[in-house]
Formats: sequence, C-alpha cells, structure tokens
Amino acid sequence: MTAHSHDIQIPKPLLFGLGLLVTSVTGFVGISSLTGIGVADLSNEVAQERIQVRFLDEANGGVGAYDPQTEEAIHVFGPGEGGFVRTALRSLSMDRQQKGVGPTPPFELQLSATNNVVLFDPTTGKSITLTAFGDANQNDFAQLFNAHPTREMP
Repeated sequence: MTAHSHDIQIPKPLLFGLGLLVTSVTGFVGISSLTGIGVADLSNEVAQERIQVRFLDEANGGVGAYDPQTEEAIHVFGPGEGGFVRTALRSLSMDRQQKGVGPTPPFELQLSATNNVVLFDPTTGKSITLTAFGDANQNDFAQLFNAHPTREMP
C-alpha cells in the first residue's frame, strides 16, 4: 500500500502572488468603471447608414437575409457559413420570444462613420455592437450594406 498525504503545502510566495493578481485586476476594473478609462462607449455614435433586414431560416439549414420591402434575398449564408450571424440573431430572438414577437418584423443594421456596425431590434429595443466581436464577425453583417438594394442614409 502506498502512503497518501492530505497535508499539501502550497508555497506562500505563490499564494501571495495570486492574491496580488486578484487584487490588482479588481482594482483596475473598479477604476475603469468609475472613471470610464478604457471603456468604449459606442451608444452615442450616429448611424450614417441604416438598412432593414429580415432574417429567415432556409430549408437547407442556411440563414437568409431579405429586404423586407421587396422580399428579395440580399444574401444567403449557406449551411456551415455565418455561424456568428446565427449566434447574434439567436440572442436577439430570445428577447423577441419573451415579448411574443415573431420573426416577421425586420431588424435594423446601422453603420457609423467610424465603421462600427450595430444590429438593432426595433421591437425590443435591444442591440448588439458587432465591432466588439472582431472584424471577421462584423464583416458577416457589414457585407449586407453593399448588397442591399434600398440603402437608407439618415
């Protein structure tokens, strides 16, 4: 039989270092929250372009983006494409379900002068700033501006 010890000793410098790390991170987050340093506030950005888009599930497993006025396809993300599009829409769709709103009302995509793209749901008032998720994910939505037949400039 082997000896087994429950008396594990963690070196005190390691515990001190971990404590210092946690304290430092908590302090930096607190300072950032109080002063606004390091926080990007995109809520006051004015949209330079807006488009209305209705997203629908396709029979083949893709997601289609449609012009709500003409019902023409703007872009179809095929199966295995547009994973971030599905995730962003799923997030906003949960809010719609809670409020009893179906998929019929269109979403609004907004593009600012600084190229920030926002997905806004006028039925719930919720929005997602897509810039925060990286260029590739933002570009999945940004490409809809070029393909949309009825772009709206405020």
